[in-house]
Amino acid sequence: MITNPILPEILVGTVLFIIYALLAFGVIRRKTKFIYKVSMMLRILAIFVLVFIINARPMRKDYNADVEMKNLDVLFVVDTTISMWADDVNSKPRMDAVMRDTQHIIDQLDGSNFALIRFDNRSQVLAPFTQDSSNVLDAFSTISSPSRYYAKGSNLNVMEKDMMDLLVSSSKKDGRMTVVFFISDGEITDDSQLMSFADYEKYVDGGAVMGYGTEKGGRMKDSYSYIKDPTTYQDAYSKIDEKNLQSIADDMQIDYVHMERMNNIDYVLSSILASTKSIVDEGKGVTYEDTYYFYVFPLILLLMFEFVLYIRKGRL
Repeated sequence: MITNPILPEILVGTVLFIIYALLAFGVIRRKTKFIYKVSMMLRILAIFVLVFIINARPMRKDYNADVEMKNLDVLFVVDTTISMWADDVNSKPRMDAVMRDTQHIIDQLDGSNFALIRFDNRSQVLAPFTQDSSNVLDAFSTISSPSRYYAKGSNLNVMEKDMMDLLVSSSKKDGRMTVVFFISDGEITDDSQLMSFADYEKYVDGGAVMGYGTEKGGRMKDSYSYIKDPTTYQDAYSKIDEKNLQSIADDMQIDYVHMERMNNIDYVLSSILASTKSIVDEGKGVTYEDTYYFYVFPLILLLMFEFVLYIRKGRL
């Protein structure tokens, strides 16, 4: 069971709690029998709980649904080094734009299989290829800025084995396309040399290298504060290295896209969609069914009961 709230649950819960507290205070002050007070407070509580649940939109996973799928495996390879939290994408951290843009890609390529690799000092497969895009989005949500004490410089080679393993596994599936979205600012700061990505090209049918950042650069920040340059004691800046990003794109024979705006990637997505085919997986898909309507009927009954009481007594 998952939720997809209409309004933020914290906001709705806080408002309902305050209203309930005020109503409860008024009920307690009334000169009426104790049993009537308890009954009224329980009825109001039940109404508020049902409102909270309906707003939360509980949804049930169906793992045996017939769904239309695309013959497409989509691999995200995301740089999560501390420089990806530099604040030079519309004055916000680069990673904020990454989260926005990857959500856009997942929405546009809905029905595909998705996988996610993140890398900083080391590489980690956060999600292998799956039809359940919510698992990949959940994996994205776990990404956070590394501590300045953990960061050891940027290296664009550490994901080499994980990336190859997932690409090879995708290539073994008959009739499927494999696309890669390599996401980074292109910086290398640990004195390593950028490896060749040419060996990956035979496994890649499309995608893009997506570059984040500006030539001017942005200040880097971890979860505590802005990072200082140890030599100058001034704010440390990170700048995009488009030469490295273009080299990676050329090796894999895919486009390099500087992600100044979300729609910069749309022409790549249109090309991918034009090349895909839809297939129906019988009983193999994952869908989400709303269950909030189960709570609407008892809410209506309670409200009708309170309305009748109001008509008869002239008050709640």
